[in-house]
Amino acid sequence: MADQQRKLEISERRYQALQMRIAGVSAVVIAQRLGYSSPQLVSKDITNALKKAAKQEAMAAEELLNLEINRLDRMMAAVWPKVIKGEVNAVEAALKIVNKRASLLGLDLINRNGAADTDMASLLGNMLLQLQERHRVPDPDTDLFVQADVIQGEIEYDDAGGEA
Repeated sequence: MADQQRKLEISERRYQALQMRIAGVSAVVIAQRLGYSSPQLVSKDITNALKKAAKQEAMAAEELLNLEINRLDRMMAAVWPKVIKGEVNAVEAALKIVNKRASLLGLDLINRNGAADTDMASLLGNMLLQLQERHRVPDPDTDLFVQADVIQGEIEYDDAGGEA
């Protein structure tokens, strides 16, 4: 019981020291008012308190992220059978789920090379180019021009105005 009481007192003193430091009180004054043996101990205590708070906040954020990802997993599982059947509304819902997952995980901010990219169309375009290169799939929009034969010379017309 005495051990827990001591921990509670230390925790309360640490909290007071942190609040005083945030308010602009020097470590020397905090040490004097709260009974610390030195200002260095005050600084060490405040640093430890901030590290602990940051760690707790990071853990809470990670838990929240995992919770949201699990929710998205359940949503995707619910619509996936309809997506496979080709139902347009289900496909749109699945696309929204995929986009939300990408946003939560930060995947929408990077391209395949790891560089920042805030445009989803650019990201998808880069993915398409890489897939086309990997599987040597021609790009129907540009490869037709590359493959076209250029015929030089004059075009002859018949009397009706058409090509001869």
